Amino acid sequence: MRNIILLGSALTLLPLAAHAESARVDIDLHASSIGAGVGFSLPLSENVAARISLSKLNYTFQTNQDQINYDATFKLGSVAALADWHVFGGYTHLTAGIIFNNNDFTMTAVPVGSTFTINGTTYLTSQISSLNANVTFNKVAPYIGFGWSGRASKTGFSFKSDIGVMFIGSPKSELSVTGSAASAAANDVAAAQAQLDQDLAKIKLYPVVSLGIGYAF
Repeated sequence: MRNIILLGSALTLLPLAAHAESARVDIDLHASSIGAGVGFSLPLSENVAARISLSKLNYTFQTNQDQINYDATFKLGSVAALADWHVFGGYTHLTAGIIFNNNDFTMTAVPVGSTFTINGTTYLTSQISSLNANVTFNKVAPYIGFGWSGRASKTGFSFKSDIGVMFIGSPKSELSVTGSAASAAANDVAAAQAQLDQDLAKIKLYPVVSLGIGYAF
């Protein structure tokens, strides 16, 4: 009788033990090539999880080339909706999903000397004082990748990593100038913008590398 009671008690506690080991949400902090931020994973099954990831970073830099000072800002901001499949129930996961992309690049070019050349035409700096550029990207970008991490269905801390690519399409540029000859330089600015768009059209993919740490509970 004593053994039967002990066995019955053990069987009663099994669902509680299984429930304690099964996580409901996994929260992570990460740094990546699309910014730093936080992610949330919800297990859909033992080996599949749905993941929402928010990332943001602003990076500003200055440089000088060919007697022109460049002041640029790269604004990274995205929300990713992803699905992770842990192959054979291990640490390796395959990932696919959509990244809502709010990345933006702006730059201002100011000549150090007395002239400014746009599309092969030379202007005095008293006529054209600066050239401004803005590059935007497609707002929705498909994503595929792989990585290594603990499953969201298992409790505890885990290391997170992702390697993949965003299919960003062709970025679009917008150029403008400031100065008294801005109207006269309109054709040269349009030609320079068309050339820049042609160069940007070669950029179809954006690499994504992410490292972080998470906790599932």
